[in-house]
Amino acid sequence: MEAEISGKLVVFEGLDGSGTTSQSKILSEHLGDRGFSVVQVEEPGGTELGRKVRNLLLEDRGLDINPLSELFLFEVSRAQLVKKKIIPGLEEGKVIISDRFAISSVAYQGHGRGVPIDQVKQLNEIAVEGLEPDVTFFLDIDLKERLKRTGNRKPDRIEKEEMEFYRRVRQGYLEEIKSTSNAVVIDGSLSKEEISSKVNSVVDKII
Repeated sequence: MEAEISGKLVVFEGLDGSGTTSQSKILSEHLGDRGFSVVQVEEPGGTELGRKVRNLLLEDRGLDINPLSELFLFEVSRAQLVKKKIIPGLEEGKVIISDRFAISSVAYQGHGRGVPIDQVKQLNEIAVEGLEPDVTFFLDIDLKERLKRTGNRKPDRIEKEEMEFYRRVRQGYLEEIKSTSNAVVIDGSLSKEEISSKVNSVVDKII
């Protein structure tokens, strides 16, 4: 990244059903009301290529995608998002709010699927080009809460995984977040208003 980065990157992480998408939208509206230029993105997705990859990864079409292939697909989407949306937005001084980022692959494909953690992190480094979030919010919910929140909707390919898979993913998140710079853990079982209040107080200080 040769150009000066003047914007901020805010990331939300958590299990499916933890509220990352809702909180991304709430924060985007909060910052927009304060006059900031905000770009809201998601992983996988965020670009035309990313959306095509998202369909491959999440739509349950009976595809047999092995863990390493799944990781590569996530990295394809991530690399495109970083190059086409995140870095240009940061260089323009915008606040980028991302619903998941690199640590999600460490948790899901690494701890969850069993891809060696060092391999996941090496591929992450290539995809993000050295970019690090200014703050990462981990919305932590237990497995029963996740099931309660996602049980009434049609699950995507990954959401169909067994409880043991999500136990590994949550434990992976908890382990990795300890060594993640500028990470904030929030109880995801709190109300949307309580969570957004905590998020806003942190972000307002950063920007």
